[in-house]
This record gives sequence, C-alpha cells and structure tokens, in this order.
Amino acid sequence: MTREQIDAAVKNDILPLFRQRASGAASPDAVAALAQPSMGPNPFSKGTARADINYRIGDRYRHRLVDVLTRIESRRVNRVVTAISDTEVTFSNGNLITDLLGNTIRNNRGQTFTDRQIFVAEYSLGRKWTTTFRGTRRDLVPDVWTIAFKVVARESITVPAGTFDAFKVEGSGYASDFGNRHQITYWIAPEKLRSFVAYESVESNRGGRRLTVTDRAELVSFKQAG
Repeated sequence: MTREQIDAAVKNDILPLFRQRASGAASPDAVAALAQPSMGPNPFSKGTARADINYRIGDRYRHRLVDVLTRIESRRVNRVVTAISDTEVTFSNGNLITDLLGNTIRNNRGQTFTDRQIFVAEYSLGRKWTTTFRGTRRDLVPDVWTIAFKVVARESITVPAGTFDAFKVEGSGYASDFGNRHQITYWIAPEKLRSFVAYESVESNRGGRRLTVTDRAELVSFKQAG
C-alpha cells in the first residue's frame, strides 16, 4: 500500500469510525485528539528520494581511495563530466562512462559492464533489489555477477567533503564463473549530489578465506550545477 493510499484510508475510513464510537462516550477534546495526525515513527519517517540525473558539463567530483582495513590513502581521483547523452555520462573524456544513475559502463582499467544496477532511481528505507549483470573482471575476463541490495539505514556520514544525511545501502553477492564473493556498501544523498558520498567494495576468494579487494572511496569535494 502506498503512502497516499494509507493517508486516504485513515482519513476516509478509520477516523470516522473512531469519531462514531467516541461520540457520547468521550469528551470533545478526546474526539479531537483522535483526529490529530500521529507524531510517532512510521514506515515513511526516513523519507524517499529520487536520483538526480540532471548532469551538466563541468560537474566535478573528487574522491580519495583508502583501504577499508587500514584507512591508508592510496590516491585521489578527479571526475569531471565532459559529455552527456540520453543514456550515458562521460567523465574526463572517456576515462569513465556511466549510465545516468551512476552505474559503470566502462572504467579506466578497460572493464565493461552491461545492465549493472548497483545505483537505482529511487531510495527509501527497506527497499530491496537484486541485479544480475555481465562484464569483465579486473583481468578483463568476462563474468556474470549477481548481487542483492537493501537500503538498511538513513544516517549521517562525515567524509572530507562534509557531513551528509545519506541512505546506507548494503549488497552481497558473487561472480558466477570466478566464484569470488562481493560485499558492497555505499552511502548516497540524492537530494544533495549526483555522485555517491562513500563506496566500499570488499571481495574474497571462492572459499571466503582470503580478501582480494578492500577498497573505499570517499568524496573529498564536488562542484555541480543546479
């Protein structure tokens, strides 16, 4: 049931029934109190936000790359929007190409991906989705990934670019052929910016006994139109 349907049911069905039962048995103040909206928590307290896809040439995002375990910074990456089409955003003259939601189509290592849906059009607490997509691994060998995601929280996160009220998304899955396990966690604030705030990728081998990737990217600065 949508929020609008819930509001309509409360207004048209539930409140009139309460008023009818309360009349004659409760004071006018008590009846009036029943008609007041509840201020307690509800499934929509954390809100819903849609992704901002209104990219502009010159939008700029700078991230630092650190190790998830040691927090040691390895390098910084600048991403500048240099071209936009109906379906793609090109950064730094082709160094990175994504769809309008931020999903990588091709990166600077030469990896390519099709139908990748790590980032989605709308975020709300508790939302779940599963993405199965084809692409190339870091060794450029083709593979297929299946990852299940859930929006687990809306929380404050502080990175070098500042403090953001963000949705926290967690994903878990695997690569079908190579067998590596994948854990993805990211924070995104669609009302504030078009890029992610922070993104963690942890991979382990087929048996899960050895970590092969422990990457975290954090937003350092950004400048975007609109």
